[in-house]
Amino acid sequence: MRGSQVGELHRRVMLKQRSLAFILILLLITMPWMAMLESEEDELKETNILSSGTLNGWPDVPTWRIGDKYTYETQFDVQQLIQQANVSASLNTLTGDTTYEVVDILFITIDGVQTLAYKMDVDGDFSSGNSGATLEGVSGKLQIGYTGEDLIRVRDLGVINSEFTLDVTFDPLNFGFLRQYIATISFDTSYTPAKEKYDFPLHTGDQWYMGFMASTDVSGSSDYFDPSEFDTAGYENNSWQITANGVPTESGNNIKYTGCDDSYKINEWNATGVSQGFNWYCPAVRYNSWMRVSNAAGFTIDWLLKSYQPAQSSGDVAGSNPGTRDLEIEIGLQGIATLPDVEQAITIDYGGQQNNPQANTNLQMRYEMAGTLLNPTTDSNGQATEILNSSNVLDTTNSSDDYTSNGLIVWDPATEIIGATTIVIDLSLTPVDLIAQADAIIVTRIRDGNSQILTKSIGYNSLPGDLLSFSIPTQNRGLLSSPATEVEIITPDGTSIREPVPSIPSYGEARVVVNWTVPAAASIGIQTMSITVDPDETVTEDGNRSNNYAEVEIFVGRVPTAQITVTDGVFTFENVTLDASASFDEDTGDVECRFAIEKKPGLIENIDSEDCWTQYNWSDGGIWSITLIVTDDELDTDEIDITAEVLNRAPYMNITIVDSFANEINSIGVNQFVKIDATDSGDIDTISPSGQQVTITWPGLNCQEGTTQPTCTFLASEEGMLDITAVAEDDDGATTTVSTTLDVLNVAPTLAQPELWYGGQNQSTDSMGYWNLYEDQTALLRVVADDTPLDKDTLIIEWMPSDRDVNWTESTVGPSSTATVSWPDSGLHNISVVVYDNDNSQSQIRTGIVNITNVPPTIESLGSTQPIFEDDDLTFTAIVSDTASDVDSLIVCWDLSPMVDTDSDGISDNDCDETGLELTASWPNMGIRQITATVTDDDGASASTSVNVSVLNISPKSKITNETDVLALNEGDNVTLSGITSTETPSDKLNLIYAWDSDHLDSDLDGENTGEVDFYGVEYTIEDLPAGNWIVTLTVTDDDGESTSTTIELSVAEKPADNFLESITDTVGGVGSVVIIILLIVVVGLAAFLLLTRKSDPANDKYSDLNQIIGTQGSQFSEPIPAQTYQQTEYGAYDQPTQSQPVAQDPYAAYNPAPTQAVAQDPYAAYNPAPTQPVAPQPVAVQPAVPQAPPIPATGLPQGWTMEQWQHYGAQYLAAQNAAPAPVQPTITDTRPATANSNLTDLLDDLDL
Repeated sequence: MRGSQVGELHRRVMLKQRSLAFILILLLITMPWMAMLESEEDELKETNILSSGTLNGWPDVPTWRIGDKYTYETQFDVQQLIQQANVSASLNTLTGDTTYEVVDILFITIDGVQTLAYKMDVDGDFSSGNSGATLEGVSGKLQIGYTGEDLIRVRDLGVINSEFTLDVTFDPLNFGFLRQYIATISFDTSYTPAKEKYDFPLHTGDQWYMGFMASTDVSGSSDYFDPSEFDTAGYENNSWQITANGVPTESGNNIKYTGCDDSYKINEWNATGVSQGFNWYCPAVRYNSWMRVSNAAGFTIDWLLKSYQPAQSSGDVAGSNPGTRDLEIEIGLQGIATLPDVEQAITIDYGGQQNNPQANTNLQMRYEMAGTLLNPTTDSNGQATEILNSSNVLDTTNSSDDYTSNGLIVWDPATEIIGATTIVIDLSLTPVDLIAQADAIIVTRIRDGNSQILTKSIGYNSLPGDLLSFSIPTQNRGLLSSPATEVEIITPDGTSIREPVPSIPSYGEARVVVNWTVPAAASIGIQTMSITVDPDETVTEDGNRSNNYAEVEIFVGRVPTAQITVTDGVFTFENVTLDASASFDEDTGDVECRFAIEKKPGLIENIDSEDCWTQYNWSDGGIWSITLIVTDDELDTDEIDITAEVLNRAPYMNITIVDSFANEINSIGVNQFVKIDATDSGDIDTISPSGQQVTITWPGLNCQEGTTQPTCTFLASEEGMLDITAVAEDDDGATTTVSTTLDVLNVAPTLAQPELWYGGQNQSTDSMGYWNLYEDQTALLRVVADDTPLDKDTLIIEWMPSDRDVNWTESTVGPSSTATVSWPDSGLHNISVVVYDNDNSQSQIRTGIVNITNVPPTIESLGSTQPIFEDDDLTFTAIVSDTASDVDSLIVCWDLSPMVDTDSDGISDNDCDETGLELTASWPNMGIRQITATVTDDDGASASTSVNVSVLNISPKSKITNETDVLALNEGDNVTLSGITSTETPSDKLNLIYAWDSDHLDSDLDGENTGEVDFYGVEYTIEDLPAGNWIVTLTVTDDDGESTSTTIELSVAEKPADNFLESITDTVGGVGSVVIIILLIVVVGLAAFLLLTRKSDPANDKYSDLNQIIGTQGSQFSEPIPAQTYQQTEYGAYDQPTQSQPVAQDPYAAYNPAPTQAVAQDPYAAYNPAPTQPVAPQPVAVQPAVPQAPPIPATGLPQGWTMEQWQHYGAQYLAAQNAAPAPVQPTITDTRPATANSNLTDLLDDLDL
C-alpha cells in the first residue's frame, strides 16, 4: 500500500514538472514584458528652448509627431533563468524586431488635470528559431507575438499607462500543423503618478528618485495556468542616474544605427539597489538608442535601435540620420532658470527657423503642472509672446540638480505640431554660483576585476581592497560663466588632491576623476571624503559660498559570514532541513539567504529566504550539492558549498489477479488459466528509463511469459488456496516482496449467446444489434449452457425477457433452454439470461435486445355517401381492430369539421370532436359534410376513414291563417293574415322569408297587380279593403332558396247603405232567425270534433288554418292574437322567446362559426315600416304523426338509404324527383262552411313532416 502511494506521488511530481515547463516558459515571456512596461513607453519628440531640443546645450524634452517610427533589434536571453528553474527545458535567445510608432496625440485626465499625451503602438514577433526550444525533451520552435499600446505624457515623457497582449505558441519538431497554443495573455499596467524615467534637461551625473503606484491587471486564456495569477499592485521607489555620455557600447557591442554617438546612459535601480537595466537616450532621434531590462531572476532583454523614420522631416536616412523637421514650434525662455512665482516672457517661433513662418495661427500654451492654459496667436512672422508665472509647484522627481523642473508645451491643435521645453526653477539665482554637487557624483566600484556603478539610494558601500572611482562634478548654477579655479578632494585616509576646474558656462559642470582604494585594514563604518570647490576663494563673483563644500559618505563593511547545518540522511521525497539562520553580518546588518540546490544533475533550483531556513526533498537518492549565498544590506555576499545525502527507496509493487476477461479476481475455477499482474510497480526515485526501473520474479510459478516479466500467466490445476509471491528489484539493488493467495474454486458454468427464433427460423440482428418483431408475435428464446459433466444436467437457466418487467422471468433446467415469449409493448426490450450450477455459481449474464414494432390499428370504411334530411339524426359505428394487447386501449375520434383544426396540431381532419365507437349527428343545413373517424393505439399509431354525408333540404310548406274574420269582409275593413303555420324543419323555420302579394295592389307601379311583393313578414295586415274578390298569395322561401306558395281569396262586399239590416229583418222576419240558429249548432259540433282529433289544447293555438271549417260561434277568429314572442330574424319579424320560454341552443354552434353580427338586420325594413306593436299568437307544439311509407320505386331504395329513412322522407324524395309544384291552399270564395272531411285533411297536412 505504501509503495502504491509513493508511486502516485511520483506520477504527480512528473506531471507537475511537465506543466511547470510550460508555466515557466510563460513566465520567461511575461516577466520581461512586465519590466518592459517601464522602458517601452518613453518615445520622445523634439522641442525648442533657445536651441532646438536643448536647454543651454543640454538635452531637453523632445517632441514627437504622429507617424514617428522606431525599429529595434530585440534579443531575449533567458538561458540563465532556465538553468536555475529546475525544468527540463532549453531555449535559445529569442530574436526579432520590435516596432514603436506614434499614432495619436490626445487628452486624458489624470488626477483632475487635463493632460496632453502621445499614443504609441508597439508590435513585435519573436522566435527561438527551428529547434531553438526544448520542452520536456521535445524540440521545436517557440514563437511570441506582441502587440501593445502605450500612453506617454508629452511634457516630460512620463509613462501613464501601457497595454499589451502576448500570443505564445510552440511548434513541436518545427511542424506548424502540430502547433500548440500555449497562452494568450493581455496586460494592462497603470502608473500613479506617471513614471518619469527622464528628468529633463539631462546632465551627466544627474540623479533623481521617484515613488509611484504600479498596478497590473492580467487577463487571457491558457491551458497551463490562470493568467489572473499575474495581477500585481503595489508601491515602488526607483532611482535613476546618468552615468555616461557618448557612443552606446556594452561589452564591446554597438547598435546598428550610426547617428547616436552623443547618447546619455541612464541607469535604473529598484528600492533595494538591484539594477533594473539602463537606457541609452539619443537626443538626435528623440528617444532611446539602446534599452536593456535585466532581472535578478536571470533574464536580460535588449532593444538595439536599427532605424528611425521621423514624420514630416527632410534629409533623413532610416539607419543613420534623423534629418530635420519640415516645420517646428520653438520656445524661448528669458533665462536658463527662474525663481518660484516669477513671471517671465515666453517667446514662440512657429516655422521661422524653417523659413516657413505660420502667421496668424492660434496656438495653445500648456503649463500643466500649474494648470495654466494660454492661447497665443502668431503674428505675420509666425511669432508670439506670452507672460507666464513659473509657479511654485514641485514635480514628482526629487532631483540633484534643481529645485524643480516643469514641462511647458506649445502646440497647434490643427496640425498637431508640438513644441516643448523645461522651466528650471531654483530657490536662488546669482551671476556665478559654484557648487560641490555631491548628489551628482558617479561612483564606480571595481572588485575582483568586476566593475559596478553604485547608487546613492542605497549608499556607497565598499569592502577593504575595493577600488572606488569618483567622477566628481563642479557645477555652476549661476547665470553667467564662472572663471577657472580648482577643486580640492580629501580622501578618507587624509590624502589631499587638487585638480584644476576650467571656466564653466551657466548651469554647466566640469568633472574630475579621483580613485581611492579602500585600505585592507580599514575599520568598519562610515568613511568621509570631502570636496571643496574654489578652496582658495579666487572666484570673487561666486554669490553663494555655502554650497562650495560637500562630503561623500563611504560605508566600509565586511562580507557576511555564511553558516549552515543540514539535516539529511532521509529517504527520497522526505524533507531535508537546511538551516542557515546562524549566518551573520560582521558589520551588524541583516542578511538574506539563497539556497542554490542541485535538483537533478545539471539543474539548479533557487530558493530565497529572509530567515535563512528552508526544507527540500529530492526524487532520487544520492549525494546532492547545495550552495548557500548569504547577502547583507550592502549587497555583499558570502558563499559556502555543502551536500545532502538522500537515501534510496525500495521499489513499490502492487499485484492483481485477473481472469481471461481481465476481471480482477481472488478466486478462479479449477483447470483455468489465471494471470498475475504486477505492472503497477516501479521505483519512484530511479533514474533508469521507463520500463527498466524494476525487475520482477515469480518464485514457484511456471509463467508463460518467463520468470522476469511484470505478468505471470499459469494454469490453476488444483483446487484450494494457492500462495503467490512476486519479488521486485530496483536499479540500486533494493527489493520488495509481495505475497497473496488465490482460491481455486469450482468452475462456474458458461453460457453461449442467446438466440431468438420466429416462424421456425433463427432471427439475425440488424445493424444496431437488435432483433425485430411486431407486438404480440410469439417467438422462442433459445440458449445453450456448458459446465463440468457432473453439473451440466442440473443447470438452471433463467431468462428475464424484458427489463421493463422485473417480475417476468422464465426458468428451465438443463444445458439448453427454450422459452416461449411475446411482447405486448413496442420499443426496446433488454433480454438477459444467466445460468446457475448446483453450487449456485453463476455464469456471465448474456444479453440481447429485441425491438418490438407497434402494429397500427385498422378501421373499416364507413361506406359511401350517406343522404339525410336536415335536422335528422344519422348514426355511424366504427369497426376497428388491433393486436390483442392494444385493442382495449384504442381511442376513436370523430372529426365533424375537417376544415377546422380544433386541436391546432396542423392537421385539420384528425380532431376529437366526438369520441367513441358510435357517432350520432344531425345537420341543420343542406350540403355535403365529411366525417372522419380516426382510431389511435397506445403508441400513437392511427388509421382513418372518411365518409361524406349529403344533407338534403326539405322544402317549406306555406300556409295562411288569419287573425280576423275573412268570411264577412266589407269594404273598408282591415284583415290580418299570417304564415306562422307554414311548416319547415326547426333549424330552417326561424330563417323563412314570407313574401305577400295581393292582386288589389300594384306596389311596384308597373301596371300589374300580381307577380310582385307587396309585403315581407310573417303577418300581413291589409287595411281599408276595397270591395271585390281579391287573391292574396303567400310565398315562403327557406335558406336554401326553395319555396312554396299558397293563396287565399278574399271576398269584400260593398259597404251596405244605411238601415240596410233593419230592412232585411223586416223582410225575412222569423225565418232568418231560424236559419242562423241551425248554422250555429252545426259549427259548434264541428268545432268540438276538430278539437278532439287534434289532441292539443286550443288555448295554445295561435292560428287556425283558414281551410278549417268556419263557424259563427267559438271560432279561431273570436280571440285576439297576443303580442309576438319571436325575435326578429333576418327573414322576418319574430320576438325572442321570453325567459319563461327558453329557446333551444344550436347543437351545431361548435362547428358553425357564429355570424359576425349578433342580431341580424330585418331584411323587410326597406319595405315594411316597423309596427308600433306587433302582435302574434303563441305557436303550438305539435307532436308529429308517424307517416306512412310511400311506395318504394322500381329501382329500389336510393343509394345509401335505410328503410327508416325512406319511411320518414320518401315522400319528399319522390316530390323532389317529380318536380311537383307546390301545393296550393284551398281558396275561400264565399262564406259557406267547408265539410268536416276537408277540414280534417287540411289539419293532417299541417301535421305532416
